[in-house]
Amino acid sequence: MASSIAAVLRTGSWADPLRPYLDLDRRPDALSIALMVLGALGGAVGLAFVGYNLFVHGHAAFNTSSDMAWGAPIAFYLFFLLSSSGLSILASIDSVFGVHAFYPIAKRCVFLSMITLIAGFSILALEIGHPFRMLWALPFSLQIHSPMWWMGVFYTLDLMLLIVKFWLLHTGQWHTRLTHIVSVLSFVVCILAPGTLGLVFGMMFMRPAWYSPVMPMYFILTGFMSAMAFITFFTAFEPKATTPANVRWLHEATLPRLFFLSLLAVAGMRFGQLLTSLWTNYEGMEANWYVLRSDMLQAELLVGLVFPILLLSTNGLRRNAFVRFAAAVLAMVGIFLARLNLLIVGQIVPLFKGYWAGYVDYWPSLTEWMLVPAGFGIFCFIYGAGHWLLRLDAQPTQAR
Repeated sequence: MASSIAAVLRTGSWADPLRPYLDLDRRPDALSIALMVLGALGGAVGLAFVGYNLFVHGHAAFNTSSDMAWGAPIAFYLFFLLSSSGLSILASIDSVFGVHAFYPIAKRCVFLSMITLIAGFSILALEIGHPFRMLWALPFSLQIHSPMWWMGVFYTLDLMLLIVKFWLLHTGQWHTRLTHIVSVLSFVVCILAPGTLGLVFGMMFMRPAWYSPVMPMYFILTGFMSAMAFITFFTAFEPKATTPANVRWLHEATLPRLFFLSLLAVAGMRFGQLLTSLWTNYEGMEANWYVLRSDMLQAELLVGLVFPILLLSTNGLRRNAFVRFAAAVLAMVGIFLARLNLLIVGQIVPLFKGYWAGYVDYWPSLTEWMLVPAGFGIFCFIYGAGHWLLRLDAQPTQAR
């Protein structure tokens, strides 16, 4: 099926105006076909299941309540949005700071940042009741004292700047003044966006397990670590025979080391968070003792931090593509669980009550879990199409 579609695209005269921008004459490789097929199937099944249940049952299809107002969909949304911010930071290393060694992954990172943002917005649109109200609520409500309003503004700007930046790179304008200005603006926004998202949680005094001045930095740092997992995942098996030496060095040495350092930084911050949260008598902080015994926290720490750190601990291991791939998968699973764990621990103690009132009983419903294939389906389909048509490994001629 995918080959038939590709043949139609290559031979159709209607596509001639697109040929300078899309690599229509290139046959889709196995990876592109697999991603598009799996993405289309997963996205269609997930969206159909969630859409049907929301249409029939409304928001009752989610296991949320007045005590657990934010459920798993918000955690899935955080996973994609913070990964997008980290990828945008990674894409700025060359264009903003002039580290040209990162040119080979810059365009791919911008594209990944765009589609993770789109996947995150898609999940959010299914979680909130009337997503189209944001079209006039954001520009006209002007709730400037609300970090949630600023979060919406910054992430909207982020997506717009990413689209412009990708177009400039895709049309070969790597070193123009406009590209530099857009890249600097994109870098500033991709710091402000996750930082403001962290304030949405960190400023909630009534939720002691979230209330923290370091929450914005935690979101920025874990977003960057998640971005390193994404780019390591998608570059682990680049063919050596056709890959230039500088690109192989980037994939096999520079990126794994940066990934390793980001894992260590997150592990240190996570240890500090857990340690300080356990030694306090604030009402509501009992949630941290409760979650300390949970399987989810142990999986988050072991799968998402300890195992990847061990896998990337030596130069010999880092050079192995299978090791890098495994570390990236484990880190993504771990940070996915971390987002879900964060949502639950902040609300497990009933609002304005203590543990004496009993912990909130919550586990995502099947409808909530089906947002996972929906979100990843959208992501995989768009990435597969981009991997085929958009020359994501392109870089400036003089940087090759």
